[in-house]
Amino acid sequence: MSFADTMRKNIIKYFEAIRVAFAVLLAIGMIMIVIFFVSDQPMDVLYWLVIGPVTTLRRFGTIIELLIPLAFCGLGMCMMFQVNRFNLSCDGAFFIAGSATAILALYLDLPPVIFPALIIAVSALVGGCVTVIPAYINEKYKAHIVVSSIMLNYVLLYLGRFLLIHWLKDPTFSYNGTPFFPEHALLTRIVKGTRIHTGIFILVLAVILTWLLVYKTKIGYNMRYSGQNAEFARYVGIDTKKYILSAQFIGGMLAGMGGAIECMGIYQQLNWEVHLGYGFDGMLIAIIAKNNPAVVPIVAFIISYLRAGGDLVNRMTDVPTEFVSVIQSLVVIFIAARALLAPVRHRLLIRDSMAEKGAN
Repeated sequence: MSFADTMRKNIIKYFEAIRVAFAVLLAIGMIMIVIFFVSDQPMDVLYWLVIGPVTTLRRFGTIIELLIPLAFCGLGMCMMFQVNRFNLSCDGAFFIAGSATAILALYLDLPPVIFPALIIAVSALVGGCVTVIPAYINEKYKAHIVVSSIMLNYVLLYLGRFLLIHWLKDPTFSYNGTPFFPEHALLTRIVKGTRIHTGIFILVLAVILTWLLVYKTKIGYNMRYSGQNAEFARYVGIDTKKYILSAQFIGGMLAGMGGAIECMGIYQQLNWEVHLGYGFDGMLIAIIAKNNPAVVPIVAFIISYLRAGGDLVNRMTDVPTEFVSVIQSLVVIFIAARALLAPVRHRLLIRDSMAEKGAN
């Protein structure tokens, strides 16, 4: 096989990854064209956006720190989307898991290792229980899952705020925050000079297990089939309701796990009074990753990198950080545009087919 044939097959095989990378570069390129006309520091903007996040260990650490909660919510949304249900309650699950984390960390006392493990497990269960609510009422009463899940987020927000302000708040603080958690209830920070913590290892394990569940088990197959063709799945004997609810529950567990890990690893207390927005970021990540758990950390890294660069651009140049949101929006638009690079792929497939036919 010639080098050209090998390259053509590799491009076809990894076409979606190439398309996503091209969408990101195209979005950045379009924004940079605008910036060249409106900014007095266009080259500085490009430097701080592309190079700035890796100029120091601390700055690179902020990318990894943000990647962890984004990836957990992205995994959660991936699981929910496997069954073709647009459940948007991951944001609420992430938030209320922080409340559960604070209650357990402040009112229990267990040995090291066991303590944070128990907190993460219970918070994950809390997240799973709340995200299954809109899925259940959708299956049982045909309530619109998008509307009910968004409304549930507000219920969880005000429930969490009530717990924080009236039960968990430390009165000696000038802000609404709990006492700092005991040392043996926290996740260990593993890179000096950053806040990168052992939650990164839990994330790697979660990605592996989620991918195996989705693509290598009967449960995952039934979930995907229930989402792709529910009528036929029921016809062949698959209990679609069970698998749909299971996918929502597991997705909520992953989001809840992310909330607990963020609370114990970064904040080391609970002071959340508003949604952090990671659930909706997770939706964006799942869409870009095509619901593939293995791709979620890569997409989360790209978004984290862009946001870290956008923050530096905001502080170092005359361009506001909001332009990163514009880049994200353009990336989603370009990825959703199925025709992007489609002619290229079509020509490569034809050439590959002709080459194989000639070889035979």
